[in-house]
Amino acid sequence: MRSPRWLIPIILVGLSGRPPVPPLESPRPTGVAAAPITVRDGFARFRVPPHGDGQLVLVVSALAVNPIPSTVSLSIASPSDRQTRPTSLPLLAIHPYRNRRQPVAPQVNPIVQATAQVPVSPQRRIFDVPLLNGLPARDGGCVRVVARTAAVGARCTVYLDEATGQDDRHLALATAVVSWLESAIMPLGDHLIGPPADIDNDGKLAILLTPRLGTLQRNRTTVGGFVRAADFRPNLERPHSNQADMIYLNSTLVPGPGLGDVLAHEYRHVLTCSHRDALGHPSEEDWINEALAHLAEPGPTNIMHRIHTYLDDPSRYPLVVPDYYQAGLWRCDGVRGATYLFLDWCMGRHGDHLAGRLLRSRHSGITNIERNTHERFSTLFRDWSVAMLHGGVPFHPGGPRVLPWPGNVPLHLKLAGTATAYIAPRRLKPGTVVHVQAPSRARLQVTATLRSSTDWIPHRNTSIVP
Repeated sequence: MRSPRWLIPIILVGLSGRPPVPPLESPRPTGVAAAPITVRDGFARFRVPPHGDGQLVLVVSALAVNPIPSTVSLSIASPSDRQTRPTSLPLLAIHPYRNRRQPVAPQVNPIVQATAQVPVSPQRRIFDVPLLNGLPARDGGCVRVVARTAAVGARCTVYLDEATGQDDRHLALATAVVSWLESAIMPLGDHLIGPPADIDNDGKLAILLTPRLGTLQRNRTTVGGFVRAADFRPNLERPHSNQADMIYLNSTLVPGPGLGDVLAHEYRHVLTCSHRDALGHPSEEDWINEALAHLAEPGPTNIMHRIHTYLDDPSRYPLVVPDYYQAGLWRCDGVRGATYLFLDWCMGRHGDHLAGRLLRSRHSGITNIERNTHERFSTLFRDWSVAMLHGGVPFHPGGPRVLPWPGNVPLHLKLAGTATAYIAPRRLKPGTVVHVQAPSRARLQVTATLRSSTDWIPHRNTSIVP
């Protein structure tokens, strides 16, 4: 027998029901333990805990792997919602950020400088330089460059674009490049990860000095250097690949600590491509790839301003971005600062050898992080977000910016996927019920923590970037 049509909607409504309401919780964070708060379908509610021993900070994160921001709202509950008996989840131990980085540059071994020689008879070589005028997977345009050897060492050769002319300044730069690489950067990288692949079978890493890196993307972008993964892939041909283990460097660079940071960064990319692309393994996602490269830098010249940019507005910058170019975040300072701090904190917990394991793995992205730390990403992300308020963040003692919220009016903010907002309720009495709400697709994560009063002092932003 068929049921009447009018019964069908009623039955469907009865089966679907309303989304479950999260329990009213009464978190009790301490100076050494944070209090996670239950979130259901993008909604959390809790009583404001006593916080006489420190500043109460709500760590509100989005776990969605999507850079598009979601709106998060905080408000005071109506009186009817305050009668429920509160519950609470177990506390989580805080793993403070242990600053292992100091803003000092390493010294180049003067003995090795003598091994970098200007060749008597420069050798000619042709390279195709990508101009990055479109997505890397498409033909973004290349320019063919004729270069000649400018400096030769035991493990690398520097080629100088003929368009620059072989003057003393460029020859000094070429010599400094060989010295930096062979005295400090290559031995350290090879010890941690292993030597690079020799794609062109010449026994040496090639470095191209060219002014073309100052006119990328139709004169909109200038970079100090880059490594192209396609150069390490055996199945590609010109102009999409030079079939060489190589680094592209801007010929306007000058010898000094900044050059050392750029070279260390790019050489880490060389090792990444050597242990992945050259072997036919999947490329690592951009956020981990760039974090590994920034962590190789011995000094602060290439990362300090990016850390400042991220910490000045952490809710704006996503951590997990598989492809920076497609997301419109290529060379975005904030996302670079976020991924550096995350992986640096992970290495503080799991050891410096984590970098080598991540790089050599056949996995990528979140899966790579989880397999090599043996922790769920959601747990790592929560722990790291809380840790940013505790301990010494490198090159920025003030930590992330905390938004004050007096509570008299609702607070609405934009939160990018895998980003975090830090909110300090002000003048809210203990026991006040707070609601936190976001679209379910944001995968909201809420944690209450107490920050020591000694960490409240704001620090001026000293970023060198306007």
